[in-house]
Amino acid sequence: MSRLESFTLGEEGKRIFGICEYPSSGKSFPTVLMFHGFTGEHIVSTFKFPRLSRRLVERGIATVRFDFRGSGDSEGEFNEMSPLTELHDAEDVFSFVQKQKWCSGKFGVIGYSLGGMIASLFAGRHTEISTLLLWSPVIMNQEFFHREDYTFDCGEQYKDVLGLKLGSIFFEDGRRVDASEELKNYLGDLLIIHGSEDESVPYLPVKEYADQRGLNIHTVEEANHKYQRIDWIEELFSVSSDFLCKTLL
Repeated sequence: MSRLESFTLGEEGKRIFGICEYPSSGKSFPTVLMFHGFTGEHIVSTFKFPRLSRRLVERGIATVRFDFRGSGDSEGEFNEMSPLTELHDAEDVFSFVQKQKWCSGKFGVIGYSLGGMIASLFAGRHTEISTLLLWSPVIMNQEFFHREDYTFDCGEQYKDVLGLKLGSIFFEDGRRVDASEELKNYLGDLLIIHGSEDESVPYLPVKEYADQRGLNIHTVEEANHKYQRIDWIEELFSVSSDFLCKTLL
């Protein structure tokens, strides 16, 4: 059994919504922060975060999943969201979790897709993070954000992305930082998991980056970006939970 607690942070109109899940017995636990991807939320597609969370809680690890401002149940406007605003949101959630009695002070982070970029920046700036797990991450963000279709024409206020208004700040801030460089500041345990047929975040550039730096990368053969097959998702969960338990417990 687990304990589930929802929380909100911040001033009205800009509140962050999240969920803490931790074992029902015991006093304090290592804690994993979960960062969702672009247009995602604290559940993510096919309920990946809650499903993994239950596995981790069963083994004695607490989790915190939340919506970045402008996404999901959190307040704020999507067109004001950027990688740097999401990094600020992660800082707010981290400060909140550090004060919880059930948190032992040992931390891991999972970042999925664009959340992998945020997690790389965050971990590179926080020595408190001892374990980092990146799912299909946008590490090579300079290439990602310099795509020609991400250029704004004169007078263009937003881009229509999946029925959402995406502002220019998203692209401007995305070019201001380099996750692949900042990740070099992170010295803890690190694992990248990536599908070989990822249609959203190309696999080969991430694989080459990992190989050049001597980073551990686990390839889920034939898997797409969302791991939309039972054997793919089971491999993702199994490898993830084993890695987090090995490094945090």
